[in-house]
Amino acid sequence: MSVRYSLDGIDILDSMRLKKRLVAASLLFVVAVLGACGDANDANIDDAASIDAADSGKFPIELTSRRIEAGKLIYSQNCASCHGPVQGPAAIDPAPVHGDAGHTWHHPDRLLYQWTLDRPPLATIMPAFRGALSDEEVLAVLSYIKSSWLPEIQERQDLGSAQYEAQVIEFGTD
Repeated sequence: MSVRYSLDGIDILDSMRLKKRLVAASLLFVVAVLGACGDANDANIDDAASIDAADSGKFPIELTSRRIEAGKLIYSQNCASCHGPVQGPAAIDPAPVHGDAGHTWHHPDRLLYQWTLDRPPLATIMPAFRGALSDEEVLAVLSYIKSSWLPEIQERQDLGSAQYEAQVIEFGTD
């Protein structure tokens, strides 16, 4: 014969068993979710590492006179209508100026390249240029923009780009 305890009509033993089952089920669910996430995440890291290895020679972007001249034309056809001349002012208010007084040079080349192809984070107006511009055309535009910066800004931005690339190579993600 077992003794049953109740409090205001609720069986305490049944309540405790239910809590144990809920805790066990919750733990099992968390372990299953974490296990599934871990496998997917590992695959994404491997994919990112192989993509990054293919792109690792692009950054920091090498400025050549041919690239700069091509970038000037591409910029005038695709970018200036919103960003204005490289040294400003911007033609449309939310579009940043790319010159010395702007913020563009604070970012590594790889991110500028990716943002040109796929839109910057939080961009509300800028279109993605993937499919409209080739990889080399994007590099040319960025070369043109970078060529307008003061030498000390170019050096600082190149150093930041090189450091960022070292991290991408070491950790395999952007």
